[in-house]
Amino acid sequence: MCVLGLDVGGTSSRALLIDADGRRAGYGVAGGGNPAAHGNAVAVANIGLALRQALHGIDPGLVAGAVIGMAGAGALDRLVFDPMWASAGLRVRPRLTGDLGIAFAAGTAEPRGTVLIAGTGAIAARIEDGEPVMIADGLGWLLGDQGSGFWLGRQAARAAAHALSRGEAGGMLTRLVVDALLEGEPLPRGRRTAGQDGPAEQGGGAGGTAAEAAEELRELAIKLVVRAQSRPTLELARLAPLVSRAAAEGDPVALEIASTAARLLCETVAEVRPAGETSPIVLAGSVLTGEGPVGPAVREKLGAATVLAGDGAGAAAWLAGREAFGWDPATAARLHARIVSGG
Repeated sequence: MCVLGLDVGGTSSRALLIDADGRRAGYGVAGGGNPAAHGNAVAVANIGLALRQALHGIDPGLVAGAVIGMAGAGALDRLVFDPMWASAGLRVRPRLTGDLGIAFAAGTAEPRGTVLIAGTGAIAARIEDGEPVMIADGLGWLLGDQGSGFWLGRQAARAAAHALSRGEAGGMLTRLVVDALLEGEPLPRGRRTAGQDGPAEQGGGAGGTAAEAAEELRELAIKLVVRAQSRPTLELARLAPLVSRAAAEGDPVALEIASTAARLLCETVAEVRPAGETSPIVLAGSVLTGEGPVGPAVREKLGAATVLAGDGAGAAAWLAGREAFGWDPATAARLHARIVSGG
């Protein structure tokens, strides 16, 4: 007998099949399956593709349980989803759950603690018995998501636009943002803020005055703003890695943005975590688990209780196995590390 775990996100859908000993029996990956991002038809098609890959060569009648983790799970149209699920030959009804419980289980086998997710968006939750009982942020790019990938990208674009509008070429972060949004348009040699790229420059570009160079930079600021606002809003999240890149080179603006992001994320955790709590804090999402200065800063601020989340599909499969196979606590804890690490 086997169980299925599916981790469905806006970028990818991953399905993991494991047996009663926690061994991998099948795996599938496809495009994003969140209906809020892609619509029900595309979402279900991608989930179905990942599912078929995981079940390849496996009798679907052997699947004894399934857990699907997805943000906004209630938005999935069962009239579209259920026929796809049945067409795969699966007779067991999957349990749909949100991404908070899945992310927490991807980091620990403990039943209670805190989870902080910072990817494109940002949200924290207090977890009791594997389920969120208190939530902070997760309010979307317009009203919240403080310290998220979108927040980082927007701050990078904002800093670049402000520098250029003052007639300043800025530092490395500004150049990176201009390259990303204006596709390599050359940056005029105008005034720089002292301490970013060396001493402040007062001379203009080749054959030009300082005033002319500053005017060119202000015109570039207008182009940058127009380009940023003509694209889908959430595309600003793609600028987040530029903050990490510039911070690694010592750009003071990028360092300040990263430091502020870490502070905001820790404040979000504090909204749901009682003072003096010693239970685990699971960190998930690319901002916290990928390369860059924000994750280490958050871990330092939050202390030794932090743990990085592993594979979300593995966490969903582990939850399904715990329910279907009735693992005792010691067995569940022993198998957890193997399953969520992909081993």
